[in-house]
Amino acid sequence: MQPPSFSSGQTLFWHGVYLAAAALALFLAPGFLRLILPFAAELDWWNRMLAIPLFNLGVLCIAAGRTGSRPLLQLSVAMRLWVMAVLAVLVAVRLAPVVVLVVGLIDLASAALTLWALRAESGQRLQAERQDRRGRRATRV
Repeated sequence: MQPPSFSSGQTLFWHGVYLAAAALALFLAPGFLRLILPFAAELDWWNRMLAIPLFNLGVLCIAAGRTGSRPLLQLSVAMRLWVMAVLAVLVAVRLAPVVVLVVGLIDLASAALTLWALRAESGQRLQAERQDRRGRRATRV
């Protein structure tokens, strides 16, 4: 399989951009959600309040993606899979409408891309280490 043309850090960076953009949309246009979900206009303040930690999470993902911290990248994959699992359960028990699965699918796709890139990077790292060991052995002989 061909390695991806992007790094694991880039996938988390762009996921963070998506989260920050969604947060800005919730904060600046809280009524937008009413186009999709049957929320009362009285809950617009709640959308704005939720936008604040969502924006913070987006900025955190952007920073973690830029640093390329492997533990943070791996944790982000687990957390994005968790989002999909929780949303699926909420829909299954009819505590959330099916449309919320779109958010879960975005997280699921983003996590899959990060995982693919992480595995490719691990394979490249192992291959480089093997070549380095071979090179050291050859110079000893």
